[in-house]
Formats: sequence, structure tokens, C-alpha cells
Amino acid sequence: MPSYSTLQEAIAALREQGFTHTFIIQNKQIFCPDREQTINPEQLTLLERHPIADPQLGQRELYGFRTHDGALALMTNTYAEYEPEVFENIFSRCVHHTTRRA
Repeated sequence: MPSYSTLQEAIAALREQGFTHTFIIQNKQIFCPDREQTINPEQLTLLERHPIADPQLGQRELYGFRTHDGALALMTNTYAEYEPEVFENIFSRCVHHTTRRA
């Protein structure tokens, strides 16, 4: 499993692997701005999880998800800094397959 020095490096590498969409947490829900839709956490499978000690941003995690219809998307744990309970509630409802970790 590759190890990444920066969040930008990790995002670029996973984009090359086909993780073309982006997920954010908005109004206590997962939202995909690329598809202009809200996604139920139960419809997501966590495929990749990469902890990154970014020199500029501090400790971050990058997640790679697959949707129920096969789309691949990325999300970071940035929202957890603002509302950790909401983030944990949403994240824990995703399907956690055996994830590849750095």
C-alpha cells in the first residue's frame, strides 16, 4: 500500500485510479457536488483509507468510496474537525469492506 506525503499527492494518485468524484458533508448528509445529489451512507462501500501527516494541514485522512451504482469518489475527514459526532455517525453507517490502508 502506498504511503503519501501530502493530501494533494494522495488525491492525485487516487484520481488516477478512477476515483473521479468528490464527496463532502453538507447539512449533516453526504453530498456529491459532481452529481448534484445526496448519497445515503448505507449505499457507500469504503474501499481505501489513507492517513496522511500533511506538513501544512496536519493529520488528515483520505477515503475512497464506491457507490451502489459503481461510481468511485473521494472524501476527507476535514468535516470531523467541525462536527466530530456528525462525521462519526455518517462515517460509521458506510459499509466498511476490508479497506486498503497506507
